[in-house]
Formats: sequence, structure tokens, C-alpha cells
Amino acid sequence: MNNRLALITGASSGIGADFARELAAQNHDLFITARRLDRLESLKKEIEQQYGVQVHTFTADLIDPDGVNSILEELHRQNLKVDVLINNAGFGARVFILDKRPEDWDNIIRVNVNSLVALTMGILPSMVERQNGKILNVSSTGAFQAVPWLTVYAATKAFILSFSEGLAAELKDQHINVQVTCLCPGPTRTEFHTLADADDIGFPDFAWMESDQVVTAGLNALERGERVCVPGVYNKLSLHSQRLVPRSIVTHMVGNMHKIKNI
Repeated sequence: MNNRLALITGASSGIGADFARELAAQNHDLFITARRLDRLESLKKEIEQQYGVQVHTFTADLIDPDGVNSILEELHRQNLKVDVLINNAGFGARVFILDKRPEDWDNIIRVNVNSLVALTMGILPSMVERQNGKILNVSSTGAFQAVPWLTVYAATKAFILSFSEGLAAELKDQHINVQVTCLCPGPTRTEFHTLADADDIGFPDFAWMESDQVVTAGLNALERGERVCVPGVYNKLSLHSQRLVPRSIVTHMVGNMHKIKNI
């Protein structure tokens, strides 16, 4: 029998790369995609040597509206059926909202929201037909409240959380055996914060998680059939405590934590 196939977006580094490693360790073949082919090929070589699974690499720019279509066409060309979909690709920018052009914000929305929905809808019908499949969407603890200075990013993550929970409920109502889990990590040691100009955000040292810890928590939640996974004690306690405080105060506190120091 062939191994199950996992498709991972944003797989060239950080959480995405660790998803690839962990799923390969669980004997999944992989279809990994990102913009940086050199990193994908390096990861492919590492995983195939260590785990003996097959790894397909494919470059796609999810800012491009045709990016998802190119992925779906390649899957069709190779007659590949996805058993596990990891929608991990995403990025943000920590900046005063008027200091970016509208098209910059549009690019974030295209990657974080539009491509996630399009890829899910492109792969879901095959899962439904086979009555088998798992989808994990990577959101953020920023999904649970507004995050000033990361306003658009946090709003996209709120969409992912709502979309995931709604989709899971619809599939369950229709007795469709496809699991949907939304993973909402907090501060994680990846290159995300550097690329978003957010290295100096004031999280305490103990709040930070390693990306492989986040991946393990997410995959365990997916296997258990949980709809939402918030990994880490700090993240869980933070979200529970926010429920006791008016949203305006939470927004003010989060904004002070994320505010750019020279503004």
C-alpha cells in the first residue's frame, strides 16, 4: 500500500518544515510547497534520507491568484490524492496601518485567507468522496482579540479560526469523515517575527515555544478530533484571563505590548 500523502504549504522553514519532518516520521509521503525552491530541495533531501518516504517539492507564490491553481493542477497531473492538508503558509507586518500601501495588506489577505480557502475547497471534495481526510489550519492566538500594530494579520487569523470551526461543524452535520482542526500558536521561535519586524515584542522568555513543540501539539489535536488547539500553558492562561476583562482593555494591553517603540 502507498503511504498517506500530506500537503504542507509554507514548508520551507519554521513550523511548516517541522510539520514535514514529523509527518514523514509518521510514514507520510509529502507534497511540500513554498516560494523558495532551494530550501524545499534541502528539506526533501534531509527527509528522504532520514525517513525513506517520498517527497514532492513544488514552488508556488500564494500572493499570485493562480498560485493555488498551479498546486491543484500539479496534484492532478501526478494523480496525487491528499490525505492530510496542512494550511501553514502565512505572513504579517508589524507597522502603523497607514505606513503600508493597500496592495501590501491585500497581499497578506491573499496568502493568509484567500489561498487557504481556495486550497481547502480544491482538495476537500476528494476527501469527501473518499470519506477520509484531515485538515489543519494554522491560525494564531492573535485570532482571539484585535492586535494593534498587527491589525490586518490578526484579522486574517480570526478569519481562519472562524472558517475552521464553521467548516468542521458543517462536515460533522453532514456525517462526513473529514477532521478539521485550527492550530492557534502564540509566540514561537521561527523567522516570522523577524520578517514581520516584531523581534522586540514584549513576551516573557517562558512564553516562547519551539516550532516542533507547536507541531506536536497540533498533530495530536488533529488526531484526537479537536476543533481548536491552543498549545502551551502560557497561551492557554492568557486566553482564559482575557475572558474576564472587557475587550477594549484587552485591545489596549495587547496594543501596548506590540506597539512600535519609536511611535
